[in-house]
Amino acid sequence: MFARVAFAEAVKSLKVYFFSSRTLFWALALPLGNGLYLYFLYLPFAATTVDLQFGAAMPTKIDLVGFTIIGQLLYSFFTMMLLAGASFDAERWQGTLEVLLLSPANRLALLLGGALANAVNYMWMLIALVLSWVAFIHVGIFVTDLLALSVSLVLSYAAMIALGMCLETLEIYSRRGSIFTAWLQEPVTFLSGQIFPLQKMPTFLLPLSYLLPLTFGLMAVRLTLLGGASIYAVTMPLAALASMTIIFLVLAGLFVNYAERKAKANATLTQF
Repeated sequence: MFARVAFAEAVKSLKVYFFSSRTLFWALALPLGNGLYLYFLYLPFAATTVDLQFGAAMPTKIDLVGFTIIGQLLYSFFTMMLLAGASFDAERWQGTLEVLLLSPANRLALLLGGALANAVNYMWMLIALVLSWVAFIHVGIFVTDLLALSVSLVLSYAAMIALGMCLETLEIYSRRGSIFTAWLQEPVTFLSGQIFPLQKMPTFLLPLSYLLPLTFGLMAVRLTLLGGASIYAVTMPLAALASMTIIFLVLAGLFVNYAERKAKANATLTQF
């Protein structure tokens, strides 16, 4: 039953997405523009590599273009997870959110379905970036441990999907949920190390960086895909991603029940 609810919610969200006039912009034009912006941002410095360091380890030199591409790929996925709650916004203005929450459908399955739909939508961003970047610009890929790279990718996406499920509950709890999630985008860009190496971050901001799954995802994927790191070298970020996945899933279950109770008590389910 849980899987059926999650699948049905994902299919419904995908149908709504692909009938939107904004699909082409969000899925193709926007990631290409953001990626080119980051690439040209570095050109005045005539740099070809970036020093990437995690913890007390020695800095690893990785390809500059790869650094920016991976930053844009994972950040785009994070953005899609921020937007996952928009499906509940649509339910509210269509007048069907109350009916949805009165149904016996598992609430966590509904959250998962909405997040998975946006994860599938992300594949269009991935295709756009790969075709426009990797096909035309040489990227210095250096992989020595395929297991480390695979685990890094899977855990990065899992942690961000779980976080997206938590953020979806804001759309049930408040009409301002989309405002809160949109507000997060720029601070996350700065704090996660998407644009510049984390060791260049002001020290007093690092604790905030370590609260984001995107921070550890970028570190693990960049080191394993571009720096030749083994799974032992990225044990710490992988452990952080696995822990965050579990924590966010538990919080999503707690948050959605609280948000539903408050929305019903305040009669905000059908307000927009």
